[in-house]
Amino acid sequence: MRKFKTIALILMAAMVLSTASAFACTGMYVGKDVSKSNNTIIARSEDQSGGLYNKMFKVRPRTTKAGRYMVDTGEGQDGFKVPLPKTTYKYTYVPDYSTAGDGEYSASCMNEYGLAVVGTISASASDEYYKLDPLVEKGLREAILPGLIACQCKSAKGAVNKLAQLIDKYGSEEGNVLFFSDKKEAWIFEVYGGHEYCAMKMPTDKVAVFGNQFMIGKVDKDDTANFVFSDNLFEIMDKLGAVKEDGYYNVVKTVAEPLADYSNMRTWRGHQILAPSTAGAYDTNKYYDLFYTPDYKVSALDLMELYRDRYQGTEFDMALNPGNRPIGVTRQSDVHIIETFANLPTDTCQLQWLCSGCAEGNVFIPAFSGITDTYKAYKVDGEKFNANSAYFTFRQVSALAQSDREYLMGGVHDFYKAQEEKMYKDVYSKVSKIKKEYKKSKKAGRKYVTNLAKNTAKKQIANAKKLYKELVSVQIDNINDRGGARKTVFKASF
Repeated sequence: MRKFKTIALILMAAMVLSTASAFACTGMYVGKDVSKSNNTIIARSEDQSGGLYNKMFKVRPRTTKAGRYMVDTGEGQDGFKVPLPKTTYKYTYVPDYSTAGDGEYSASCMNEYGLAVVGTISASASDEYYKLDPLVEKGLREAILPGLIACQCKSAKGAVNKLAQLIDKYGSEEGNVLFFSDKKEAWIFEVYGGHEYCAMKMPTDKVAVFGNQFMIGKVDKDDTANFVFSDNLFEIMDKLGAVKEDGYYNVVKTVAEPLADYSNMRTWRGHQILAPSTAGAYDTNKYYDLFYTPDYKVSALDLMELYRDRYQGTEFDMALNPGNRPIGVTRQSDVHIIETFANLPTDTCQLQWLCSGCAEGNVFIPAFSGITDTYKAYKVDGEKFNANSAYFTFRQVSALAQSDREYLMGGVHDFYKAQEEKMYKDVYSKVSKIKKEYKKSKKAGRKYVTNLAKNTAKKQIANAKKLYKELVSVQIDNINDRGGARKTVFKASF
């Protein structure tokens, strides 16, 4: 992840020199055949350079008007823009607060044709690679990519083809990884340099978790049904002395920057939690497989917990090694987990679980893609604390709990985990009702899922405000000269 144009100005150099930058997110995937719900799941945390970073949640309506552009409003972009089709589709998005100064960063999108777009996980290639495929000074950036794809594509494969066309034409200013999902399939798309890329259809019987690193390994050049790649990718790999395995090009081992604990440890940790039987001990120098078989069926609830992980119970535990980079970093500005329901109308087949702020000490709230509006607290703009804002309401709870994890965090986590389990059961119980409302009309269906999402958000925001008051009371009482033995372990009363 990136933020602030003063940092973005050194992005090219930073990406080439080091993985350990502020441009940091964690991606996750669960194939439908290994998910508890039989739903495909794509997910991502949006991590910032600091913890105070407001993200909103909105719906952009379907629009028909010729002559429009998607403009990158980031400082120094000089109005870089991409023309839009006459008609753009309705889609949800999770933008930055308007004065952040580096563009919109729509992050997580679900559109009216059943396409979900998640992006991006920032990643870097090697010094040698960039000499052959340098980044473009003013090209495509994460700032506009998710929305640019969601507004004009109807399928995951269509999104892959569109992004490939855009990179061919405009080039890329960054190394990025994106996910695309629809009712039929899901794809991962990696952008390596200014003009080269590779996309892969993700297997339905595997899972993936990874930090800020490219992950696509062996690629079959002749398998155009499962891979899409730029025209010169393999030529560049040959010039680099391509690593080949079993007769196939291994992309990550050829083009990526050297492995670093900053990203690789998170990749291992995901494997250790989802498939402990095959993870083994952490190895700094090991290229972990992108896809693997989990030891159990995985749900969105499992990913929520994984996004809170801080290496608990391992030698890398953040309580013992605060310099490590965990999945559950405190500077997450939002986390989005999207499930694809093959048995729901295409207009509302995507379900996003959105966490506003960092996942530790926070709650994930559901909303189906058919919504036409979001709860008012999600639309409160600005970078300073505002009691009416969803982001700040949730963030104040997690911040206070993080100030004394030993005594406060456990009670907050238990409360929110119970809330998520209740919401999970409730939202799945509403599937038949959603179908019935959509059978009446699309308008009726959209109204139903919109009200469902708003009411759920309203309830959880009220819970957060009540929780915060109880937390403050306990913390005030705990701050005393009587010693730890006289401190109270927080537990919500409601």
